[in-house]
This record gives sequence, C-alpha cells and structure tokens, in this order.
Amino acid sequence: MESTHYEQATIAYHSGDYAQALRGFYQCLKEDYSSFQPGDAGLVYHRLGNSLLKLRNLNEAVTAYQKAIEDSEYTDHSGICVNLGTSLNGLGRYKEAVPYFEAALADPGYSTPYRAQMGLGAVYSKLGKYVEAGTAFRDAALDESNPDPVKALMNLGSTFMALNRPTDAVEAYLAVLDFRVADKTLGKAYDKLGQAYVAAQNHEEAIVAFEEAFRVAGYALNEKSKNDYDTALNLRKHQLELESEANAYTLQKADYSGFDYLEGQEPAQDELTGDTGHYGAGNVPVAENTGFFTATDAALIEHSKRQMRAERKLRHTGLKVFLAILIILILLLGGAVFAYSQGFGWPTQKSVIEDFFAAHAAGEDTGKYWINGEEYAADIDRILDGVAKSDSVTIDSIGSVEENGSMMSSARAVVTVHLPEGGTMHYEVLLTRDLIGWKINNVDIIFASQE
Repeated sequence: MESTHYEQATIAYHSGDYAQALRGFYQCLKEDYSSFQPGDAGLVYHRLGNSLLKLRNLNEAVTAYQKAIEDSEYTDHSGICVNLGTSLNGLGRYKEAVPYFEAALADPGYSTPYRAQMGLGAVYSKLGKYVEAGTAFRDAALDESNPDPVKALMNLGSTFMALNRPTDAVEAYLAVLDFRVADKTLGKAYDKLGQAYVAAQNHEEAIVAFEEAFRVAGYALNEKSKNDYDTALNLRKHQLELESEANAYTLQKADYSGFDYLEGQEPAQDELTGDTGHYGAGNVPVAENTGFFTATDAALIEHSKRQMRAERKLRHTGLKVFLAILIILILLLGGAVFAYSQGFGWPTQKSVIEDFFAAHAAGEDTGKYWINGEEYAADIDRILDGVAKSDSVTIDSIGSVEENGSMMSSARAVVTVHLPEGGTMHYEVLLTRDLIGWKINNVDIIFASQE
C-alpha cells in the first residue's frame, strides 16, 4: 500500500504508541480510501481494530474488525476472527464470540491455531461449558507452535477443578511444573496443585505443594488457599491420631495373641504332643529358647513397639526409595525431552559440521553427513562445488530455523571457513534431526550483502 499515513501509523503501532497509530489509520481511511487497491481496506481496518483493542476500546474494535471482514480481497480473515472473538469476549458477548474462534480453527492455513483455542476455551468457560473449554485448552497446550503452553495447562487445571475432576487437575499442574517456570507462575502452580490435592483428599501432598508455594519469593497464598492449607494440616493431624490409636490397640491385642490359656492354667494333657525340640505343646515357643515367658509385660510391649517401628521405618524407607527413583526417572525424562527440544543430540550439530568440512577438505565422501545422501547425490555434488575446502572452521552460531525458537527437528548454523590462502568465507548450514543426531540438509554461501 502506498500511503504515508499508513506507513506512519504502522511505525507508531510497532513502537507502542497506539493512540498515534489510531489517528494515522483513521487519516488513511479518510484521505487515501479512493486510491486503495483490493485488500487494502481490510488491512487498514484490521490494524485499526488492533489499535482500538490495545486501547481497550472494545466496541469500536468490534466495528473495525467487522469492516475488515467485509473486504473479501483481504486474506488474513482468521487473524481478524480471533481478534474479533477476543473483543466480544471482553464485552461479555460470549455466545457471539464462539463462531469467530471456530471460523479461525476451520481455516487450514491459519498458522497460530493455539490463539483461537485459548479464546474458545475462555468463552466456553464463561458459558459454563467446561468440557468444551477443557478440550480447547488441551489442544492449545499440545499445539507445538504455542510459545506459552503453561498458560493453557493452568487453564486446563482450572477447568478440571470446575468439572470436579481434581485428580486430572493435579496432572495438569504437575505438567506445568515440568516446564521451568519461576517467580509468580511457579508459586501459582504449586498453590493450584495444593488446592487440587486437597479436593482429591491427598492431604500429605497438598501440604508439600502449599509449602513449596510459601518458598517462592514474593508469592502469597490467598484466603481460599490458606483455608485449604489449614484443612490439609488438620485432616493430616487427625489421620495421624487415628493411626496412633489403631497402633496402640493393635499392641494391646498383641500381648496375649497366640496363647490358648492364661497364667496359672495348664493345658490339657492331650495337647502336649508334637516335636518339642524347639517348640512346646501347640507350637508355643520353649521358654529356654526364647526368654518369652520370663519377660515382663512392659518388656514385651516395648519389644513389640520396637518391632513395629522397625517395620514402619522399613515400609517408609521402601516408599521413599521408590519415590526417589520415580522422581529421578521423571526428571531424567523431562531433561531429555527439554534437551531434545533445544537441539541436543548425538552426534552433535557442532561435530557433524566440523567433520563434514574436514572430510570435504580431505576429498573424502561426505554422503554420510547428509540427509538422504545417496538419493540426492547429484544435488549434493552441485552444492559441494560452492563449498570451500578447508578444515579450519569456526562455528559462529547455532540457532533455530522456526520462529518459536525450537530446535527439536531443525537448526541453522552460521559457519566461517578460514581459507588456506588467506581470507574467509561464510556459510549457512541447515541441519535436520536424524533420530537422536543431526545431518546436513543444505549448505549455502552468505554474501557480504546478506550479513
């Protein structure tokens, strides 16, 4: 679009001066409308609506977006639909917002569907349709293009709580903690996790979660969370008291268990049968072998207490070992997934690039360093014609190709090759994930004008 007003308004918009941008887009519509090309009106009304949305002038934003949709030549209808749905949601017009989010999701060319899913989840929650809201938030969390899945998972947890499914909410909040959240988000995640554990009647874990929230600097529990924490403490205390009473009752019963007669009563003569080498009549231990009959009641009770403490300690130790191993496995798995998404692999990106240039400089076959090396041998030979032969290589940077910063499946490296005769050449090396390692997809010269 050739319009000074539009260009100045766009500059103001990108600098965050939305009031100035608003004036510029209005001026553009007023003075340049007659010279608009097909699609220009939709573009200007779209930017106008965005400026109004940023300024929280939602009613006028809705009008602007509706005008933008009327321009059939403008191609970004899905983006308009999401922003229009967002504006209607902000005005409390939830039912009207639903079809716009759904229209964006129906567009196979829409590149950021998580935005529509998040908006759809929000309006469904306001309408009390928690199953539909949960589905939308789940899909947003699973969308690989979503740069903030944590927000979707937090909303998913709240939806599960509204559906009275606290166990599922626990899983959602634990998934949040798998991401390296910090500060207020970390405190809120532990807080919500504690609430979910209380609702699931898991008071021990609830106490642990709330106390983790306490440790987050600058985060404070609200009144509901404080009440839930107190509830968990009181119920856990009551549970311990009941366990203590049950243990005492068991000990009391154990003082006389295994006896067919009381002190001073002799067993009938026909009961005195069987092997008496280590056991007496009726398989009662012989006094000389055990000291059982010479022990006092207090000694027996103390012995029983020690035995129960040892058994309880053993059970707790086993549980702790199991939980420790489980946590380590979860951390290792989470670490492996994070490392994989950040481009770690074997062989590494760096070693593949260095070995490739060394092999090329030595005149060796480089096919093993390329994706589908045999299938595209002719194309690779053509590319290699433009690659300098030198094993003196400096890797200046390795980063993502995708906008979301992920290096899970592809990566881009900038490489400086130091020529034997002096001077340097710069190359862009594109890499593709090959199982857990990396292989080269393309090598291209970076000219000075591109740097």
